[in-house]
Amino acid sequence: METVKKLMMVDDDADVLALLKMKLEKTGRFSVVSTTDGSKAVSLATRETPDLIILDIDMPVMSGGDVADALSTTEDTAEIPVFFLSSLIPKGEAGQGARIVGGRRMVSKYATMAQLIEAIDESF
Repeated sequence: METVKKLMMVDDDADVLALLKMKLEKTGRFSVVSTTDGSKAVSLATRETPDLIILDIDMPVMSGGDVADALSTTEDTAEIPVFFLSSLIPKGEAGQGARIVGGRRMVSKYATMAQLIEAIDESF
């Protein structure tokens, strides 16, 4: 039996988080912890020790890029893989797979669940 991977998701849209959490956990492969507040992401990651962190880029208070930078310079979270899930990749380009931006994988929020899971699997 495959080990359940713990994902941490950070997005300022609570509805997006709830939907993705439900769909990802329904696969039986993932457990999901989340926050809508980028400024709380580092302490949540330290407390929860996820296997992967998925960040929205465009968030108020603390952007996903700022969160990723903070995570990479914090001893307890520096080795946790991170990728971005963003609407900055237009819907028409969602099926083209992940892009690498600033050395990190970025997936479109318009990607299918299969494409998102593929990106998650490639991040481990």
